Amino acid sequence: MLVTGTGPNDRLQTVSRDATRAIGQVRALWGTNVLRGTVRIEVPADDNGFRSLGGANRRNGPESAQVAATTTPDGRVVLSPQVFDDLTAEGVVVVLAHELTHVALGQATLTGVPRWVIEGSAELTAFKPTGLSLAQAAPKLAGQVRAGQVPAAPPADPDFAESADAAYQGAYAWSRFLHERYGSAKFTRFVRAADARRHDAFFQAFGVEPSELGVDYQQFLRDAVGPADPSSASSSGR
Repeated sequence: MLVTGTGPNDRLQTVSRDATRAIGQVRALWGTNVLRGTVRIEVPADDNGFRSLGGANRRNGPESAQVAATTTPDGRVVLSPQVFDDLTAEGVVVVLAHELTHVALGQATLTGVPRWVIEGSAELTAFKPTGLSLAQAAPKLAGQVRAGQVPAAPPADPDFAESADAAYQGAYAWSRFLHERYGSAKFTRFVRAADARRHDAFFQAFGVEPSELGVDYQQFLRDAVGPADPSSASSSGR
């Protein structure tokens, strides 16, 4: 592992420690043979440094927001300084595990693959060890489900440009559904096949088409999220 950057030395040491945990999480799901080369993580001191190293903004509806981290085409993970201000220590590990999944699976430069496959597989890897409920890990989606707006499929690619947070959470929830329903072996085999642009990857892994799982997925979401808390709705004025 090579952790470098203009950030404070104690921050670089913390990132090195957290990245070791994150690498373990990635290997636990995707196999011990991944991330065997040099894992490179850049920790710039400020936003200008983040952007100069390859960090980027993403579109989230009508506004632009800086992401917590970016995986560059050459396989580096660049952390935004704001990640240390906005997230807990566990949150930083989640971010690292997400980005390192992209590195491990070579997803940073993939084209022609549904976005939910790329982001959902990384989100599942990052959140699976946390023990967080679906509602805790995907609060925006949980709110939609409790309001009766229950998706029956993973987010489409345009959704990631229109409402990135909701799309990431939807990709995570759909991936979590598949993982819990079919198990790790089938899920990881599917992702690798999809990343290889196998158009029949879903059917070959799960024996059904995504559209055939819509009703079951909706029930999974209702069961995982649970009903709205009446006292919470009342206190918020809704």
